[in-house]
Amino acid sequence: MGNWGYFVISSYILPIGMGLALLIQRRLPFIGGILWVYMLFTLCVEIISAILASNGINTLWLFRIYLYAELIFPTLFFYNQFSKRSGRTLLLVVFGASMIMTSLTNFFDDWQNQPSLQSAITFGCIAFIIGMYFVEMFQSEKVFNPFTDVYFVVGATLLLGHSCTLIYDVVYDYVVNGYFGIQIHFILNGVNLGLILFYNVLYSYALWLSRHRLT
Repeated sequence: MGNWGYFVISSYILPIGMGLALLIQRRLPFIGGILWVYMLFTLCVEIISAILASNGINTLWLFRIYLYAELIFPTLFFYNQFSKRSGRTLLLVVFGASMIMTSLTNFFDDWQNQPSLQSAITFGCIAFIIGMYFVEMFQSEKVFNPFTDVYFVVGATLLLGHSCTLIYDVVYDYVVNGYFGIQIHFILNGVNLGLILFYNVLYSYALWLSRHRLT
């Protein structure tokens, strides 16, 4: 992974440190706590993956497990933001269907292969949930700056992150086999690490915004 990779992993100190500071000050609300736990779990996965990869062990099976967390987190985070019961019910239906499809795919697939289909299922679920929230947000009569809304910031970050992940997973086999050239794999890895750093900055900002939602 190299020094740059370890530097990016260390960037998780930003959101985790922010969450810890708010927790100590008793200014970390429930939604902030969900985001903070999600970041802690992501960091643990990143560290384990880095250790295994440095020893030449395939870590794609770990990514498959992590994708379950990627389904659970947005469901918990956005559930109470739907004013109508029908919206919350639809969210749970989409979440349940995604969990079932992911599990079935994992059951029949080789866990040593890139989970491209699972990434597509996860992206579809997340895009649907966040799309529902965006529609409800813009249909509300409240006038506010979306960039100061913790749900908008987290939702936009999730959409950006999973869009990039899906594209990478789709072209993964071509990249590994050198279809686009030898250097493209290193370039994409560098871009991915840079995006992780960017996401952590955005999640730190979201945690800072969440302090206003203690009620």
